[in-house]
Amino acid sequence: VDGENPETLIKNADIAMYRAKTGGKNQCIYCSPELKDETITKMKLTNSLYRALDRNELYLNYQPQIKAETQEIIGFEALLRWNNKEYGLVSPNIFIPMAEQTGLIRQIGLWTIKTACEHFKSFKKCYGKDISLSINLSIEQLRDNNITEKISKVLLDTETNAKDIRIEITESIAFNEDPNILQRLIEIRNLGISISIDDFGKGYSSFNRLKTFPIDILKIDMDFVRGITSPSKKDRAIIRSIIQIAKNLNIAVLAEGVETKEQYTYLKDNGCDMIQGYYFYKPMPANEIE
Repeated sequence: VDGENPETLIKNADIAMYRAKTGGKNQCIYCSPELKDETITKMKLTNSLYRALDRNELYLNYQPQIKAETQEIIGFEALLRWNNKEYGLVSPNIFIPMAEQTGLIRQIGLWTIKTACEHFKSFKKCYGKDISLSINLSIEQLRDNNITEKISKVLLDTETNAKDIRIEITESIAFNEDPNILQRLIEIRNLGISISIDDFGKGYSSFNRLKTFPIDILKIDMDFVRGITSPSKKDRAIIRSIIQIAKNLNIAVLAEGVETKEQYTYLKDNGCDMIQGYYFYKPMPANEIE
């Protein structure tokens, strides 16, 4: 069952050991057929990811962001998607970590910024009003010492105004101990780009980091937004507190994952500046946005 020769036995033991480590170590994991299939699929997907750009399998969707008071569109978040020929739509939760582990995220990330800026030009032309574009940046991209110069070149090549761009990073990245991350973010902000913290409140939120990091926008994680309609009042209290702290620090607040009128009304009434979610718009391809 576990391998009829030493090579297979060791390979299967290795698969189980890797899963035990990724699950937090100190566990007993057996190499099941399902685990083997999952590992093979992941290996195939990783190999396919190397050719995804050349095969035009990667594309961007855009989710509108709304001004809470007026309900008008004030910006878009660019969302990377992968439609693989063999496996179909692959979740970003699966392929983004793969891209980070292989280092492909740097190449794919740069393509994302360039493509999003090109689409954004046509959005502005169609809309005729001031709007912003949010683009996600991973920790691996921020470890690139030349990331600021690369972003600056893309903005120049696509004739995009830096003040229209927001770089989104997750809370775990923002509050990373690596001093180089903070330096990269300061450099990017010095271009005129604003910095947004995604998933705020979900990780190890630090008030001290809110003071020292160059943050313009906090995005309230959708787990708290979903809790607005729950019998417990804890999520509502946390949301009020986040908004109040942000206001005191001159930081704007955006709530994501808003799906109901009750959620929207609560957020608006408590001073949330911007809304993103299915209650208003789902993520759409560029032509639908236009």
